Amino acid sequence: MKNLKKITIWIGISLLIQFIGFFYVDKYYLATNATVKVKKVENKNSDKKPEVNVSIPDNAEHISVSFDGKYVAYYDGDKLQVCNTKTGQNIDVSFAEGVKVSYYKWLSDRNRMLIGEKHNNDEGAGFKLSYYDVDKNTKEEIKDLTWADENSEVENIQASTLTNVIYVKVARSGGRSSLYWINIMKEMKKVNTKAYLVGKTAILYHDDKLLYEDATYNRIYATNMDESIRISGVDKPRILGVDSDDNVYIGSMENDKITKIYFGTLDKQTSQWNVIPLREPADKKDIFVSEQGKILINDNLKGIIKEVSTGKETSYTGKFLQIYSTGVASIKDGKLVKTNFK
Repeated sequence: MKNLKKITIWIGISLLIQFIGFFYVDKYYLATNATVKVKKVENKNSDKKPEVNVSIPDNAEHISVSFDGKYVAYYDGDKLQVCNTKTGQNIDVSFAEGVKVSYYKWLSDRNRMLIGEKHNNDEGAGFKLSYYDVDKNTKEEIKDLTWADENSEVENIQASTLTNVIYVKVARSGGRSSLYWINIMKEMKKVNTKAYLVGKTAILYHDDKLLYEDATYNRIYATNMDESIRISGVDKPRILGVDSDDNVYIGSMENDKITKIYFGTLDKQTSQWNVIPLREPADKKDIFVSEQGKILINDNLKGIIKEVSTGKETSYTGKFLQIYSTGVASIKDGKLVKTNFK
């Protein structure tokens, strides 16, 4: 009887201890209604300072902003000007005597530009490719390209920072085009194209392939591929862009307007590609493809950029200039205006 009484007492004590433990865990250790005091700390050294007003000269040509909108560049006469849109600092990109800028293009992921230089010397005229790193304020030559006549110009530059490959398009007299391939080792070769007149070009991010239009026969080719890219029912295909997943975006043109957009990767049959019919036909120049694969259409009359898949609209003021990674650039009253996407 005494043993039973002792056992009962010890069971009671054990249950009491467990109850106290569970109570503590429930009310304190795992409590969700505890009072917490939060003090807001103001960062007096915030980087979000208002940007300065950047003036764009009336005679400025080939105006273009960098991938993140931090810099804007343009031709001012024979000079290449670069301006920091956050500080207003202007930079003159210098060139040797007898050298002029034929073409320049910002890289897609850093504040660096590739420059096609046209020069004259005792041996004649020619082109060179160089780069200018704005953040470091350094300029270096990459490669001598080719000879040049009076009417030849560098017309386009495509580069992938993932494959470290650059394609340079040179327009010759009579409209003929030449393409040159350059790798990170500064090796260069002329690309044998299947088109006499090369139209728009676009480079893939991960694969060494350049898309180019045959402006004569309304066809699209890719380097290192034998056949043209054909889409059933599309007689006039047009390159619209590529995204970071190497999806190729091709528009179907009817009556000088894009009516449908097809997209997919080159390792799939085009019959397996996605297709997006546009509610309203749009000019090719007003359609843009972002790195993330967003299709954006500019409405110049309304001053609106519309994302096709979601219908989101971003309004801007002034004359449309360019789309960059986080917004749209425009010019109003001689000033650069940057508007973030909604």
